Amino acid sequence: MYSTASESAAADAQSRDVDAPVSDAPVPDAPGETIRDAESTTRQRVLQLVVEEGPISAAALGSELQLTAAAVRRHLDAMTEQGILEVKNITTRRRGAGRPSRRYVVSQRGQRTMGDDYLGLVKTALSLLQDTSAGSLEAGAAAEDASTQGAAAGLAREYFAGFEQRWEQELAEIVDLDQRTDRLSQLFNDEGFAGFTRLVGRDNPLLAMQSTQLCQGHCPIREIAAAHPVFCEEETDMISRLLDVDVRRLSTQAAGAHVCTTHVPVGREKLAAEQRERAAASAEAELQISAAAGATHQSRKVSGGRRRIVISPRQQERLS
Repeated sequence: MYSTASESAAADAQSRDVDAPVSDAPVPDAPGETIRDAESTTRQRVLQLVVEEGPISAAALGSELQLTAAAVRRHLDAMTEQGILEVKNITTRRRGAGRPSRRYVVSQRGQRTMGDDYLGLVKTALSLLQDTSAGSLEAGAAAEDASTQGAAAGLAREYFAGFEQRWEQELAEIVDLDQRTDRLSQLFNDEGFAGFTRLVGRDNPLLAMQSTQLCQGHCPIREIAAAHPVFCEEETDMISRLLDVDVRRLSTQAAGAHVCTTHVPVGREKLAAEQRERAAASAEAELQISAAAGATHQSRKVSGGRRRIVISPRQQERLS
């Protein structure tokens, strides 16, 4: 016989199963506060994966986090309603002209909820602006604008110089460019930039087409960088110096992208290294051949000397 108590029990069971893993392992009863903590932790995991892998689908999130489809959709819907995430409709060739696929990325509001690193930046800015303010007060508008740009450039150098000084020694000890790039992404991640890497073109037979994308899913200073692009430029220069290779910026959050992406030409550098090794080996071989040929020529000169020409009397008459 169906009763209200059985209906309540079924509802409780369904509620407890919302965040259950796909393995359907039994979840023990827990106080309400513990359940809320678990939901918060799961939501942070979902958000972190969207930061690193977005645009990403709900199905891919569920597979990666080992969560049921209902659990993933509940967290995605909640964060979308809060404005933390936003949906991008993507049509792929595989899907053809059918219904677009819903993919999730972190919104600008979501980036703000992850935290900003403005306190240290503002302190440095105050000290720099204090040094330049006296001259700017008596200057015109153009000079004042140039002074502001100069202060922003100096602030950007000071800000990233702190990271570079802490990281350069550790990265200099890593010879392989792929490993050095991966380690730099971990260092960015430790500082709140949500750093990670993507490997590109590794199935391409042309070595020069292989690369690594150094990505940052969060930018703690994106609003300042949006107003002063010199911050993105200085960060790119720092990455180039730390990796000891020319890099190219593909996208920035300051310009509206959902992730900052830097192209690292790993394959090109490996190809150049191989070419240098072959050239050095060829030069060494030529040097050894030249040295051997020189020694043979010298021995001939010493042993043989000048060649003697004998002329007969009849030839002598003709010559005279």
